[in-house]
Amino acid sequence: MDESNGNALEELFPQILPSIDDWPISRISKARKEIIAEVTEKTLQSILSQNGEEKQLQAVLAKAVYMEKSRINGKAWSVDPKDDKEFWGNVQKKLVELEAYSDGKIDDEKEILRNIIERYVSEIAGHFDKNTYRFANRFVPFAFNRLLNSTRSREFVRLFRNKKNLLKRIHLVGETEQVRNLAQKGTVIVVPTHISNIDSITIGWAISAIGLPAFLYGAGLNLFSVRFLAYFMKRLGAYKVDRRKKNSIYLETLKMYSTVVIAKGGHSLFFPGGTRSRSGELEKSLKLGLLGTALEAQRQHIVGAADDHFEKIFVVPVTLNYSFVIEAPLLIDEHLKNVGKERYFVQADRYSSSYKLVRFLVKFFTASADFTIAFGKPMDIFGNKVNEDGLSLDAHGAPIDIRDYFKSKGQLREDQQRDSEYIRMLSESIVQSFKVNNVAMPAHIVAFTAFSLLEKIHHTSDLYSILRMPAEFRRIPYNQFRQSVQQVQEELVRLEEKEDIRLGALATLDSDELIKYGTKSLGIYHAKKTLLIDKKTKDIICQDMKTLLFYHNRLKGYGLEKFV
Repeated sequence: MDESNGNALEELFPQILPSIDDWPISRISKARKEIIAEVTEKTLQSILSQNGEEKQLQAVLAKAVYMEKSRINGKAWSVDPKDDKEFWGNVQKKLVELEAYSDGKIDDEKEILRNIIERYVSEIAGHFDKNTYRFANRFVPFAFNRLLNSTRSREFVRLFRNKKNLLKRIHLVGETEQVRNLAQKGTVIVVPTHISNIDSITIGWAISAIGLPAFLYGAGLNLFSVRFLAYFMKRLGAYKVDRRKKNSIYLETLKMYSTVVIAKGGHSLFFPGGTRSRSGELEKSLKLGLLGTALEAQRQHIVGAADDHFEKIFVVPVTLNYSFVIEAPLLIDEHLKNVGKERYFVQADRYSSSYKLVRFLVKFFTASADFTIAFGKPMDIFGNKVNEDGLSLDAHGAPIDIRDYFKSKGQLREDQQRDSEYIRMLSESIVQSFKVNNVAMPAHIVAFTAFSLLEKIHHTSDLYSILRMPAEFRRIPYNQFRQSVQQVQEELVRLEEKEDIRLGALATLDSDELIKYGTKSLGIYHAKKTLLIDKKTKDIICQDMKTLLFYHNRLKGYGLEKFV
């Protein structure tokens, strides 16, 4: 059953750059040594521009030492450098000596800072190996095809029989042609929604499927502890992001690396939400740091242009839409503990080994459910729409010269406060794109309707009262449920006509069929089935209120409550 809006791809696109050697990521990888040197120097100058006095620089270094030693004294990761303790011990020793013999000069402090930055950027910088990419590009579709051919994990033996067309299960929709076109005119930044551990594989496959070169992307350093993942990520352009490191030197180095590789034409991938959505909702608040690096790269292109022609950077929001999310019970549990002000336990990484990861992947892909990847309309770095030629357009469709955004009194000028406002504008445009490219699936519709009906039937909007509701109160008469589903469905069709959301075949499904399909696909492989249809009475039984809330949340924000 097609869950997409518009026409799903019938076949994969040809590569826009047939030779891997011509890909931006290949060029950047070959220049790794030079890029490390460039990022080191630029980061050094950036920090010195704000901390040019001896005491200021010593304070920055001392804080970094304190934070790094605190990290080292915590739980170590297998990928941590073996000389971490020794390195930071030596830095601390040198700082103590310099503070004791202060002379007003910063030459020694600069050298310490340079060594720290170089250490950081050497850790961060990614590598791309075309042979590994070729293997991964063949292996992932092969694995997807085989895994999607099995409907139960006990039928895993079937994975190596009867090929199944991958595109019948993974739907690619949206502005794929325009994205391909713009990737040949400038640099593309893909910003997807994030709800599952499978997202990185899903979006990586989608980028390849529409014929784009491999993208640079930041991967959590902890993932490199998983040997299976580490083998590929170390060779496929992933640069390392250590979220434990929060000192200003590391953060500036990370941002500078992103700025430099984007400025060199490196197509990049950010998850702007920063982490998986714990509530099941679409992202509403984005992390602005890495988006800011794209803005800075665009500014550098404009400032460095010898004439009116400059490289342009395009932002492409992408929604990843699943009818079920294996981690949903864990994610919603974390969300509820957080918003409920209870003690917040960070879940251990359940995929911290290759064996656990493979089990997770098999479990996900052998479930009988489809998913849709929707490419939103590309925009410029300020959130303006762009046409097929990459020209920025205002709200009325008139062309915009984006150089004017960086001008003050007719001259190109740096202005951090102004640029912060531009990133906020871009963030709002991305969030809006997520909303209109959200694909409402039968599972989401039945979950939204069931949860909203329980609120209405029991006259309460108190979340925790609903979640603790006794089992006997969690039954909904079928006819009442069907009527509400039909009304929600009709409103979704109206919203689709206004391009406020995406729908597919479900727009023409009979309500009974939609309920049957939605309840079946909702929460596949969860310990408790989220919704059941009573075989005798046909009542809708809500078995797991927390996971029901998770899937319900996917359709929040569309005003559908009043149609229940």
